[in-house]
Amino acid sequence: MSIDHLRKYINEVRIDHFAEGTKVFSEGEDSNGKMFFVFSGKLQVFKRKANGEDQYVRDIKPGEFFGEMALVFPSPRAATVLASAEDTKVGIITKEIFLAMGHESPGFLSVILQSIINRLTSVEDQITDRQLELHTLINQMPSLRADPLTTESVTTNEENTQDSTNTEEKAE
Repeated sequence: MSIDHLRKYINEVRIDHFAEGTKVFSEGEDSNGKMFFVFSGKLQVFKRKANGEDQYVRDIKPGEFFGEMALVFPSPRAATVLASAEDTKVGIITKEIFLAMGHESPGFLSVILQSIINRLTSVEDQITDRQLELHTLINQMPSLRADPLTTESVTTNEENTQDSTNTEEKAE
């Protein structure tokens, strides 16, 4: 992308300032086809847990972007993003700007795609970790572990039942 084209798009980007503690958007909100680029400050991402509590996910720092899924898949916001530094400056990239930049520079699209892939890979790794933790917890639960005495007595009872059936058959 040439410098002139880049300037054109940068001039079209709206800049918003957020005070510390201010929400950029909330989980479940309409995405409005906008992604964000952090110029200064810092933001935090939170996901709502099943019990209704917000769980911290990650920080977003200057030079990073977020909300890009809104440009490629129109769905409600997947998380809540809050400014965590005073005067956090964020650029808002609309779908129109995004598509025009992508048309001018396939490299730009590659950066966005790489970010999405990295986040997806991270989520898959977290799921795998949680599955292993869950598997370990389940295997440590006394009520779910096999009790050797119970197993032996069941086997013995089954054998006794089978033996008495065989004895009855021989008697006939």
